[in-house]
Amino acid sequence: MSKLTYCIIIPVYNEEEIIIKVITKALNYFKNTNSKILIINDGSKDNTKKKLDEIKSKKILIFHKKNEGHGKTLIYGYKKAINLKAEYVLQIDSDDQIAFNEFKKLSKYKKNYDFVVGNRENRDDPLGRILISGFMKLIIFLLYGKYIVDPNCPLRIIKSSFLKKIINKISFSIVPNILISISSKKINSYKSVNVKHNKRYTGTSIKFLKLYKTCALAFLDIFKFKLL
Repeated sequence: MSKLTYCIIIPVYNEEEIIIKVITKALNYFKNTNSKILIINDGSKDNTKKKLDEIKSKKILIFHKKNEGHGKTLIYGYKKAINLKAEYVLQIDSDDQIAFNEFKKLSKYKKNYDFVVGNRENRDDPLGRILISGFMKLIIFLLYGKYIVDPNCPLRIIKSSFLKKIINKISFSIVPNILISISSKKINSYKSVNVKHNKRYTGTSIKFLKLYKTCALAFLDIFKFKLL
């Protein structure tokens, strides 16, 4: 088989209600591409593992790991994708808030930029999450002098060659999403594209107390990254 064009990383946690639907959409979208879809189960406590183990497709690779959080799950997936030597690493969450078709909007820019990311236009999330994202953007601007419109958007296309260069620098973090955005912005190889964002109806959302604690740790990571 020729060198992979795409590795698609989909982190999963407690998505038993929707995971088969999401994977079916992924298979339909990428069926005619030279790609592998990496499903990383972050120690789900519901029936997600059981449902994933029933999937039979040569295009899909399934990994089960202990629960470490979204960021560490992404790092795990990034390293697997790098080892598979795909030209591009794609990323999307498993909650169906962004459709796979939105990748088309990003794909037209992938050759000219190391990193192409979505901007969740009319973002349909709770107000608390949106306010935290706004504060995150302010912190990044104050520390780095760079305005990043949606640094944590889960829809992204990354050149594998770029990811390989920075993977060791971001592996410590619980917010590698954000550090990739900062890294590409610093070298002016960053492109943001408006994408449609939908309301979340299933799965397990992080509780607000834990969300604020996670955000505090994220701010520390962003500061540490400045010192590297």
